[in-house]
Amino acid sequence: MKNKQTNPSANAPLPVRELYCPSHFGNTYEATLPGEMTALLSEAKFWGYNRFSDWFDTIDLYDIYDKKHSLFNMPEAIWARKFGNFKCAADLGFELGLVVTPNHVFSNQVTPANEAQKTGHFFGQLVCPSKEGVNEMILNNYRNLFRDFSERGLRLGAISGGAYDYGGCACQNCKPWIVSFGKLFKQIAELAEEFFGKISIDLWGWWWTDDDHREFTKWADAKAPGYFKTMAFHLPYGVTDYALRPIPKNCAEKAFVHISYGEKSNRDSYSHFGANIAPVRLEKTVKYLAARKAAGFLAYSEGDHDDINKAILGGLSSGQYSTADETLKAYTKRHFGTSPAGWSELLHRMGDFETMETARCRKLFNKLALGARVTWRFQQIEERLKMAEAQRAASAE
Repeated sequence: MKNKQTNPSANAPLPVRELYCPSHFGNTYEATLPGEMTALLSEAKFWGYNRFSDWFDTIDLYDIYDKKHSLFNMPEAIWARKFGNFKCAADLGFELGLVVTPNHVFSNQVTPANEAQKTGHFFGQLVCPSKEGVNEMILNNYRNLFRDFSERGLRLGAISGGAYDYGGCACQNCKPWIVSFGKLFKQIAELAEEFFGKISIDLWGWWWTDDDHREFTKWADAKAPGYFKTMAFHLPYGVTDYALRPIPKNCAEKAFVHISYGEKSNRDSYSHFGANIAPVRLEKTVKYLAARKAAGFLAYSEGDHDDINKAILGGLSSGQYSTADETLKAYTKRHFGTSPAGWSELLHRMGDFETMETARCRKLFNKLALGARVTWRFQQIEERLKMAEAQRAASAE
């Protein structure tokens, strides 16, 4: 079955449809092997994604580029998995992107002398860029990483900088942190371009405040005019449009779209209540981005449990479908083979875990299940319904 636009009223494609798949915390992308990863990314490409990205999270890892042994320990395994995923994406024709959090470093690089000053908002293995030698150490980390990409034949087409999670320093010399971040990220981006030539230098607005946007924009327009190409605005849980805040001149708008939760509650995230389903939220988000003439989005995915949301966001943003209903019908026809209209109704009803009508959903599911292809995608939906039924039963007691 080819995916193609069948409705002339469908949205024009958003140019950048980036699937951000951080492989960490034992999630799907960290645990999967190349065959399964290729299958997952091939499916994502089917729905319209055109850029793949990851973040080299160094939590609990020693400096893999400065070791005195040839053992294959956890750091080596993490690096192998990440680069393996990038290769799967490259082989499928995705543009490659990298998310960076500049002052989050390897565990054995943090010392009492160089550790960042933390607040409740700043966490991770953080060093202070204003301390002697730290800026050079950070740049050397990225020089090693970019060389690693290059020697593996993997070309980055974009790099996105995040100031927080993990990141930050609250010392007087780093205030305001958002400007210190900008200076450091610009140096890292310039280093990346030494290896890969001209790439898109993007900003990732996760947790940025109003003050952050004002201060960063003032600095960027004065010291780095036109350097940053896009800003992925933060969309808090349940929100489908971003606050219009200052961004650097000639910097296009994007959104940071979290697809690993349902319609509303952040309790319904990361597969805590089974498959993540959000047709209403994601349709509104894409319509908003289209109305803003945005450059695209950075879609945050934590695993195969958001497979339905991947399809909805990809199908709508690539212009193949004009509504979530159309996308869900195509998805269920592709994977289940029975009554696309019925499945679309069910998945809409299952989006908000807290208000799901379990009896009604159970009756509809049992009807639709007759003759359906039973795969892990089918089982995810059934398990979400079972968890909702169990929660209702427990709450009743």
